[in-house]
Amino acid sequence: MTTVKLSESWSQVLLDKVVFVTGAGGGIGSAISHTCALHGARVVVSDINKAAADKVVTDILGNQNEASDRIMSLELDTVDEQAIEQAVKKVVDKWGTIHVLVNAAADFTLGLIENVSADAWSHIFNVNVRGYALMIKHIVPLLKQQRSGSIIQFGSISGLIAQAGFVPYNTTKAAVIQMTRNIALDLGPYNIRCNSISPGCIGTPQEIANMVVFLASDLCPFITGANLTADGGYTTI
Repeated sequence: MTTVKLSESWSQVLLDKVVFVTGAGGGIGSAISHTCALHGARVVVSDINKAAADKVVTDILGNQNEASDRIMSLELDTVDEQAIEQAVKKVVDKWGTIHVLVNAAADFTLGLIENVSADAWSHIFNVNVRGYALMIKHIVPLLKQQRSGSIIQFGSISGLIAQAGFVPYNTTKAAVIQMTRNIALDLGPYNIRCNSISPGCIGTPQEIANMVVFLASDLCPFITGANLTADGGYTTI
């Protein structure tokens, strides 16, 4: 990933929007953070692994010290509601509000139904579903106050199809897609959009990052409650 020239962004569709990305230390989350910064956003790079989040920030900034006030790194476990409250407060104290939430944190648990423990079920639901809901819970008051905003959640084509031995993961991703539709309905009167992205096997994370920028921007004010797939047509069969 190349260093983003924040002062020379060719497109400013996210200019000065505050974009909060969870799971930003991973491949897709990192690409989202880079690309949102490229398009003019102020980016919150959050991850349960602080070192991974810090590395993303370093990669984005390079030696551009003058742009360091446009990116912030946070250690955040989205299962911990108190940590979410504190993280949101830090962002608001620094930049005043949040305009876009990207729920990209996720974990992966596989297994046949008879082999998946209660603890494993709790963990995968806490990370992939409950964490998303808690992030929205604590950011929505800001979006309602400004009567605008975009929430982008990560489903998966695994939430749309059946796969042998994938029951825990696929169940959570189906839940995310349905959560997104319901939240879009509830928040529509406040001009807040909520959409999900469901990747399949992709060439590079950049394609997904570009989709996030589009949904985060004001280019698509009438897209809400949608689930966008990026799977090369796999789920059309």
